[in-house]
Amino acid sequence: MSAPPKPLKVLHINMHLGWGGQPNRILMTSRALRELGHEVWVSGPGGAILVERARKDGFRVFDDITLRRGFRPIPQFADLLAVRRLLKQERFDLIDTHGSQDTWAVAEALATLGGPRPAFVRTRHNIFPVSKNPANRWLYRRIDHVVTITPQVNSYLDGLLSPDQITAIPSVPDFDRFKVDESRESIRADLGFADDEQIVGVVARLAPEKGHDVLLRGVPAILEVRPNARFVFVGKGRSRNDIEALARSLGIDHAVRLLGFREDVPRILRALDLFVLPSTEGESLGTSILEAFLSGVPVVATDVGGVCESVRDRTTGLLVPSHSHEALAGAVIEQLTNHDRALQWAENGRNMVLSEFNVERLGRDTQAAYVKALQRR
Repeated sequence: MSAPPKPLKVLHINMHLGWGGQPNRILMTSRALRELGHEVWVSGPGGAILVERARKDGFRVFDDITLRRGFRPIPQFADLLAVRRLLKQERFDLIDTHGSQDTWAVAEALATLGGPRPAFVRTRHNIFPVSKNPANRWLYRRIDHVVTITPQVNSYLDGLLSPDQITAIPSVPDFDRFKVDESRESIRADLGFADDEQIVGVVARLAPEKGHDVLLRGVPAILEVRPNARFVFVGKGRSRNDIEALARSLGIDHAVRLLGFREDVPRILRALDLFVLPSTEGESLGTSILEAFLSGVPVVATDVGGVCESVRDRTTGLLVPSHSHEALAGAVIEQLTNHDRALQWAENGRNMVLSEFNVERLGRDTQAAYVKALQRR
């Protein structure tokens, strides 16, 4: 695929207020496209962490929108008008949406815009099925191209788009952010852990589909074999109270700590003996796994969605069935017990990230997908 004939003016728009794999992907893609000479704008609700980080990174931003979930006619109509005004003023070549609310806002704005329109790209970050109802059929007829995070997502779009309208492009971690000079020992001491404790960490929003409860149900069996194991959950979300209640009911709350949202995730990863992603559904890739590998941390994950693209069983880590706390506990025990081998797998994972999940490839592949969208428009 040939390069664009001129630098593109691109708008990324996203509905999320908090931080996670999706906002990280947008920021990394924006940086990669800027390196290729394109002008990139980032849009989201006022106060969104992505918008603030993009502004700090030197990108033009637009945050005069709310993009609230659910059926809210008045704010949604206000968003439609705000997006349409922006599109008329700035004349973007291409718009890339990343969530449901922002995709609908852009689709409706483009439908009422009039005149030449920008190419419309939708990036799907999760692996939840897409209903083939009339509303979605209307929506996807207006989308020129879809970028998915892993090939496993592509089949969910059958019947809505032709295969040549879909491109799988994996996310990448921020390599510079995960260069931590502080020693592992000092970080562990700062977090209040003893030298002989083995720290198992999960970095994910606290939501049912992330499977924190599955890991917790396996903790009693893990503690029987590795009594010095300690479990750290980094992130915030609606499941926090349920997680704390389950830990108390299982009698393991002494071994579990919830750290909430943290800006120093690279430091915390460096302190871990093992990273676990116990998701039960909706996981397209798991950027946090790539970040763990980049930090040199062994990994256990559930075989959900596209996680197998990064956790290659018994090569870069251990992959287990989802929803099984017995299988998850067994894999955690195996990694903590055979730590030298686990570290070798983690090194394999790090080399994989460096060669396959880098920002240059992200920029090049995204640019090629955008060319396809422009040609279709």
